[in-house]
Amino acid sequence: MEKEDFFSKINFKDYNNQLENILEQKDFSSDVKNLLLSMLYKIENGYQDYETVKVNVSSKKHFLKKIIQIIQEKCQQIYLIKPFTEESKELEEKQVNYVVDKEQGKIFVYPNERMILEALITLDQKEILLEEQYHLFSIGMQDILTKGNRMNSVEVLRDFNGWSWDITVSQMESKHCNILYQNLLILLGNSFLTTWITDDIIQEEELELPNNEILRSKYNESFGITKEDMQEEKRIDYLQKMQEVLSKKYGSELASTFFIQFIKTVIAMGANRNVKQKEQILTKQKELEETLTQMQNHKQYLESISKLKREINQKIKQLDTLLSDEKSLKKEYEERNSKLPNKEKIFSVSHLKIMLEKERKNLLEENKEWNKQMEPKEFVRRKKDIEEKVNFFQSIGVEKEKRVDEEKQINLLQNYFLACFQEKIKKAQTKKEISNLLYELRYYEQIPYEQTEFNKEKITESERQIIKKACSIKLLTIFSEQEELNQKILKNQFQSKIINLANTFYVLKYRKGILKVQIYEDQIEEETKEIRITEKVELQVKLNKKIKVWE
Repeated sequence: MEKEDFFSKINFKDYNNQLENILEQKDFSSDVKNLLLSMLYKIENGYQDYETVKVNVSSKKHFLKKIIQIIQEKCQQIYLIKPFTEESKELEEKQVNYVVDKEQGKIFVYPNERMILEALITLDQKEILLEEQYHLFSIGMQDILTKGNRMNSVEVLRDFNGWSWDITVSQMESKHCNILYQNLLILLGNSFLTTWITDDIIQEEELELPNNEILRSKYNESFGITKEDMQEEKRIDYLQKMQEVLSKKYGSELASTFFIQFIKTVIAMGANRNVKQKEQILTKQKELEETLTQMQNHKQYLESISKLKREINQKIKQLDTLLSDEKSLKKEYEERNSKLPNKEKIFSVSHLKIMLEKERKNLLEENKEWNKQMEPKEFVRRKKDIEEKVNFFQSIGVEKEKRVDEEKQINLLQNYFLACFQEKIKKAQTKKEISNLLYELRYYEQIPYEQTEFNKEKITESERQIIKKACSIKLLTIFSEQEELNQKILKNQFQSKIINLANTFYVLKYRKGILKVQIYEDQIEEETKEIRITEKVELQVKLNKKIKVWE
């Protein structure tokens, strides 16, 4: 252990020297430089504990390198703002701790290491662009991913100080965004989310790439990563990819129920936080409800489709006439351009012809789709599809003058999250996998959000499953062959604030129907828990003796 600590310090000195060299080239004030160096020191000091507790994090090496890279490549200036001054008015009015200008690489921030780190993380985040089909919740999705990523990244400074772990709720942007992000982090993994939010690809084994561009190119090609692949990476439909990953890990049924409820929750939160998003959702909901009402009267619905088809055919006929007559086409070109501003004018008659042909093609496709919807089987299929969509939106409860009950949606989501997590437990086999699950569930239970009684039951069941597996492979000490008592003793691991649980010792003491569990971190007593005993029990360990919990 001493040897590892020694080399860890050497590595940190390298990163510290690297940052100092970069700061020499930057036109930052001495106060900014000192805060950045202090920030790096605090990250290094608390990262091992953070990594132990969270499990789903980047390596310390990767995290430090990334922060230094952001400072070097993306941050041009950092302005420290003193509270209650003329300069701080913008921050005070917006009720924020910093403002980031991504285009110019400028940060305006209060003089605080955590706030500076959060601003740097914000500077590195890309704009979360979703496919058009997801436009109803794109704003909500971006809010959850960017806020969640910021809160997750600054946690190493916010909650860890090098010797203890204490979640500082007051410094969280949003408890609701945080719990959704942590759901994704536990189910999808850190690498998936990091790539989605920053385009930063995290490999399990970080390899140093050559500095030379030609060598780097050859290196990438040898591992199947070409420039075309990197460009293609930016066009990934991450929500579709998310469904694929969930299906692979937890099965299609669990993945589907979690994903659908996740989208409902995002819509609920987006509607509460953004007026434009709420209006789009209400418009879509009204459109679906009106269509469903029309479809209830089959004859009337078919007549409305026939009317639409006649209108489409009339437009196609007009386009055919226009496209077949050069004189009419030129006249149309002049009339359109006379009404358009210079920057929107049509380039030429030929260009207009291409536009009209495309319009004609789209109308033909639309006509074909309406023909299909007049078929009995297609009518039944479409009606069922619209009914499901109407039920989907109605179950969220978006109303014009009312706040959506997003807490209800989050609690439902936690139910499906825990179902996926239990599938994770079922599949775990090795000591490492089960140990990670114990830490993950311990962390999840500490997240500041009030679970429902139903979800608390699922958490208790998850604890039971993990303890049972951990004891069966001799990861945890068996304190009693009576499973219920053994569970009561070992479930204290999930409430423990000891950072490295492998350092936990229990001393059991019995008196007058009460079994006392004295909990130690090495030699330091942390707390005592009591278990009421109502019948004779058999213990596998000696009373009044310090027992190591992790074998």
